[in-house]
Order: sequence, then C-alpha cells, then structure tokens
Amino acid sequence: MILNPFLMTIFIAVISGVVIILVIALVWLVRTHLKLKRDYQSLADVVHGHNNDIADLCSAALAADGHIAAMDEQIGDLGAKVTDYQHNEPSTHPYGLVIQKVRGGATVSELMQNSGLSQDEAALLIRLHGSKERIK
Repeated sequence: MILNPFLMTIFIAVISGVVIILVIALVWLVRTHLKLKRDYQSLADVVHGHNNDIADLCSAALAADGHIAAMDEQIGDLGAKVTDYQHNEPSTHPYGLVIQKVRGGATVSELMQNSGLSQDEAALLIRLHGSKERIK
C-alpha cells in the first residue's frame, strides 16, 4: 500500500518536528547539566574553604586554651609569692605585727593596749586590713 504523497509529506514533517524538538530539549538538558556541574563545583570549593576555616579556628582555640592554662599557672605562682610575702611582711614593715593581729581579729582597744596605737591608727588599720565582715 502506497501512501498518498501529501500524507507522506505531513508524516515526514511531523517526524522532523519531533526530532527537532527532541534535539532542542537535548541541547537544553546538556546546557543545564553543565551549569549545574559548575555551580556544584563552586559550592564544593566554598564548603572546602569553610572546612579549612573551621580547622584553623579549632587550632587557634586549642592554642588559646594552652595560653590560658599557662597564664592560670603563672597567676597561681604569683598568688603564692604574694601570700609568702604577706606572711613574711611583719619583719620588713613597721606595722607588720599589728597587721597580723588585725587579720587575726584584734579589736581597736586591743591594738591600743598591746601596740601603743592611737584610736584613729587602730581603726584605720582595721579598715585597711581587717575582714570585710567586721567592717560592716
């Protein structure tokens, strides 16, 4: 059976149109795929950079922790030295023994009787070196 030439022309035109549409769709898909591939690579580079930044921050935090620990140790050592100095202070300071008595809880009248201080001197030493509870 031979088809009518007109129908054959229409059939070929329809098939050609479908092929052209498929080729256009394929070109569009390839272009979209390439764009997505570039976008993915850009995002992968950004994530890699962020991962490096996080690793650097972790290293810096560990270093800072080490510095803080070293400073805490130095502060402890200095505190111990200050405490030692304060305990040795009476021999080098004219009021050293009186200050020790104040820290031990001596009253104004006890300081006046035992150390020969005036009332004002005794009160001042208690304010400067006495416990905060006793001042209030």
